[in-house]
Amino acid sequence: LLMAHTDHPREVADPWFTGDFEATWQDILEGCTALLEELR
Repeated sequence: LLMAHTDHPREVADPWFTGDFEATWQDILEGCTALLEELR
């Protein structure tokens, strides 16, 4: 749902399965930034 606000609508990378916490962090940051821009 969070990534629906970005140019790349998809699920946030799940570090449980990927083991890549950096990718998860980048997805969350991108999603939150896009959501805040929509709210402005």
